[in-house]
Amino acid sequence: MHPTRVARLMAQMLVFPGLLCAADFRFSEAGLSARVGLEVEQQMEWAELTVGGVPGFNRLGIAVDWSHEHGQVSATLRNTTAAPIKLGRFVLAQAEAVPGSVALVMSGWQMPNTVQPTQGKKLTSKTLLQLWDRDTATALHVGFITFDRINTEIELEKGVVTATCDFEGFTLAPGASIQTERLLLARGNDPVAALHTWADAAAAHYQPQIWPTTPAGWVGWSWVDPFHVEVYEDVVRRNARAIRQKLPGSGIDYIWISLGNLKDREPGNWLDWNRALLPSGPQTLVRDLAAQDFKLGLWAGVFWMSSRLEARSASLSDAFLLKDGKPMTVPHRELGDQYILDPTHPKAKAWFDEVFRTWREWGIRYYMLDFLYSVSGSTPGKYRADHYYNRALVPGPEAFRDSLAVIRKAAGPDTYLLVSTGPTFQTVGLLDAVRAGTDYGEGRPLDGPGKGFYPATFVINKPDYWTSHLRAVQAWATHFFAHRKLFIADSGNVLTIDKPVPLNDAQISATIFGLNGSPLMIGDDVDRMSDERLALLRQQFPRLPEAGEPLDLFTAAEPDHPKQFRLRVTTGWDTWDLLAVFNFGPEVLRQSVPASGAVWDFWEERYAGIATGAWEVIVPPRSVKLLRVAPVRAHPWVLSTDIHIRQGQSELTNVAWDEAARQLRLRATRSGNVLLRVPKGFRLANPAGLWIAKDGNDSSLVVRVPAFEGERVIGFERI
Repeated sequence: MHPTRVARLMAQMLVFPGLLCAADFRFSEAGLSARVGLEVEQQMEWAELTVGGVPGFNRLGIAVDWSHEHGQVSATLRNTTAAPIKLGRFVLAQAEAVPGSVALVMSGWQMPNTVQPTQGKKLTSKTLLQLWDRDTATALHVGFITFDRINTEIELEKGVVTATCDFEGFTLAPGASIQTERLLLARGNDPVAALHTWADAAAAHYQPQIWPTTPAGWVGWSWVDPFHVEVYEDVVRRNARAIRQKLPGSGIDYIWISLGNLKDREPGNWLDWNRALLPSGPQTLVRDLAAQDFKLGLWAGVFWMSSRLEARSASLSDAFLLKDGKPMTVPHRELGDQYILDPTHPKAKAWFDEVFRTWREWGIRYYMLDFLYSVSGSTPGKYRADHYYNRALVPGPEAFRDSLAVIRKAAGPDTYLLVSTGPTFQTVGLLDAVRAGTDYGEGRPLDGPGKGFYPATFVINKPDYWTSHLRAVQAWATHFFAHRKLFIADSGNVLTIDKPVPLNDAQISATIFGLNGSPLMIGDDVDRMSDERLALLRQQFPRLPEAGEPLDLFTAAEPDHPKQFRLRVTTGWDTWDLLAVFNFGPEVLRQSVPASGAVWDFWEERYAGIATGAWEVIVPPRSVKLLRVAPVRAHPWVLSTDIHIRQGQSELTNVAWDEAARQLRLRATRSGNVLLRVPKGFRLANPAGLWIAKDGNDSSLVVRVPAFEGERVIGFERI
């Protein structure tokens, strides 16, 4: 920012009594008067106004080049002394009296990200904080739009917001400079729009390549134990055949093998194939799956090395992360203690390169990179080593991204990389998708007492369980704005809907996946799936990219949670809303949703009437309502379909009304039923082969039209 503008701003600022001296630097943005600070040797110093109107830390020997434009602020720090300086937290903005009764708080990883009340507690949010004050209709956004090098946090306590870049002891050499991340401060009246603005700004900076399709695949596990009950390869092969026979044209491209490929199921045995479970070997299996248009995918917790692999652990022991001078381990109840490889160590990076290049030669084109939290330090902060090998990198995102770049290159640009159990935003530009929540819909093998879900393979009837609906809805509600802007937000994970999952729970899961735009891995045994539940599964394909948005994110703060979502569907022939209202509780839920148009209840398969601005929804316990709301036409028009859960977006390529001929033309991509609403005053010219009902409330007709691939023309007459 130009010094004269800073000086002009300073002349307009107020100094808060008892807080600042006249020499302290302040800048004004989004209606806030903010100061700037730097922590060195655990002591916080506040920037002073130097000659020329810029901030500085003269007592510390740190000069600051300040940038402030279009609501964005950043700084470049320069060590002007002859000695190295260890940097701690750099406060880009601290301001008082910020408006906001609730705030979206980001955990930084897959643990719940939630909207919380701001009173009476200290909140710490990773990367961004979105405040909302309903009384004043004020949305204040505080968010870093760059975040790939330094740990970024925003704290809120007693009305004071503090946005920091934590250098975590990074040593700045004499004469050297380092730039902070860039912070966006913005004030408006729509918190959801503010989140989109943040994501757009971050995307404009990083310009990530977004995977062009919405991946779908099969992983199994929910009902069949391929480790102890059946042979893994047999399960894979019969499900691959079943998918092509029962779900043709679905766009299911991947078969994901998780752990079964590893000899003895030991992390670290990445290149030692488990021929007991998968006897054909990797190349033959890849070839046979490719003949059915599948690509093979693997689980890859490559930052781990099983402590039981003594020889391999010894060969990489100098590349382990240390805590208090000793190798740091992660305990895992199924897999045992795991050493952690230093993501910046040359030997570890060479190992990652060898593993992923070999896998690429085998033909692997999908990975779920798991347990990134073990190497990511302060984000989320579960495992923090003494230091990383490469101390020229800032501890945190810059350090763990060092090896992600190696993996990305070795895996190849045509390989889909999904990250889980670790940082979300900080993987931008290197990985294709981020698991936004926990292991929704997953099963576990029968490993024995105290492991997995023993003596079962799947958990039902508990919506707030860590593999159930609540976590998935929370993940969707807090990542929709980043979806397909920074990465694909995988808020769904695995879809498991076969019996004995109760029907209402199957419908909840299908609704989540139907509207969240997420990739989908099938958890069911497709080969043995009930016909009824297979029909529900079929309605999910093809996968469609758009994500619905929560309507009540900032009005359902903890201990409540978002329940209402809206997806606006736009095609070349119409626009309509899909409205979902979830009820995970034991009592009937009554809520009002914004709606105007003809309402179709998808799960009840019922025409519900005409909405004129709002619609009262009654949701039974542990159930979901999914409504399609489309503009009312003065002529016959589409009400819904039972072919796809989006009800017309993919399966109807064109719908047109010919007024002169009084004909409705439908062009479908596959067979099923199309439901029409026919206003009062029309009748069918040829009722043969149609199911015609009269609504007892508005006298319109509801007509079931069997559809098939191609065009169908339905004629009408006025009466």
